[in-house]
Amino acid sequence: MRAPFRPLLLALPCLMALAAPLVAQSSAAMTMNGITFSVTGGTSQSINGIDGGAEVILDGRSIQMVGTTVRVDGTPFDAGTYDQISIDATSGRLIVSADGRVIMEETEIDVLERAAAQGDSVAMNTLAAFLINATQVARDVPRALALLEQAADLGEVDAMRNLALLFQLGDFVPVDLPRSFDWAMKGAEAGDAQSQRIVGTFFGDGLQGDPDPATAATWFALAAAQGDAEAQNRLGESYRDGRGVAQDLTQAAGLFQQAARAKHQAGTCNFAQALWDGAGLPQDRTAAYQTALQKAQIGGRACQYLLAIANFTGDGTTQNSRIAAQWFWDAANEGHAEAARRLGEMYRDANGLPGDTFQARHWFETALRLGDGSAQADLDGLPAD
Repeated sequence: MRAPFRPLLLALPCLMALAAPLVAQSSAAMTMNGITFSVTGGTSQSINGIDGGAEVILDGRSIQMVGTTVRVDGTPFDAGTYDQISIDATSGRLIVSADGRVIMEETEIDVLERAAAQGDSVAMNTLAAFLINATQVARDVPRALALLEQAADLGEVDAMRNLALLFQLGDFVPVDLPRSFDWAMKGAEAGDAQSQRIVGTFFGDGLQGDPDPATAATWFALAAAQGDAEAQNRLGESYRDGRGVAQDLTQAAGLFQQAARAKHQAGTCNFAQALWDGAGLPQDRTAAYQTALQKAQIGGRACQYLLAIANFTGDGTTQNSRIAAQWFWDAANEGHAEAARRLGEMYRDANGLPGDTFQARHWFETALRLGDGSAQADLDGLPAD
């Protein structure tokens, strides 16, 4: 069964986009009841005199300055001796300084906690990501799940998708495919492309019952139309193989090309193979070779195998058996069965590599273990040790 595609789990949105005020205000330094202070940022502010000092109400938050103490929403901070207090909310995080010396500074977690408590579903989803990834805070998966479910119930599709991924991949919670599917379907029905692709994966890979390639292709098409590169590649494979849709190599090549433009690894390798074979577009083995090079060095075994064949045969590049052997070796170590068998042949035949029956046997056995049944005949044909 195909391993589930693993996008970056719970990627953190830009916090400043969440927290930054829409309209910043500022005031020049002023003195009230012996306290000199300035205020920068925020969307609303009021300044009041209080017994022995001054109070600033900034976006509903209270900053009281009395003597050497500054209280923020009732929490005291020692300011020591100073000439001026500066209150700055321009970044979306409250910072209070005394003569340039920071005495109180909100963290990103503080901002998220406050926004989540006020019902902001984006903040809930982002705070959950911090809690799961242990970013600036101790890992707390149960609370993260509660926040994600709360955000999802408020209609936050990112939270629906993150719940689906958590229960599908099982990195932080036990795998629960029914719950994963339910959350993915909610996100998919809300129009989220990645959720639509996850639903397609459930149907295509038979993660809950028998595979349903036609339904999978329908969901992949919805996600692909929104630019999801993994869905473009999976739908391309469906058209290439006639799985769930009528075979259409031209459509497949076009989808692989879209995925390749998005730098999707499998999509790039599939597009390179289409160029190599002339499947659905004009054959161009030089272009296929250059396309495969884009992903071969970072573990794309299909690209590595194509480069090996190109170097072995001299199609699309200069013939070089030793370079071919290296690419076969890389692909075989990434789990490509045929690459392992071809490497065994090179050792057996002393073709680009020193003749070595031991190495040949090793690679034929590896190919057999990886699923290339034809390697058995190669093994049987080797001389006894």
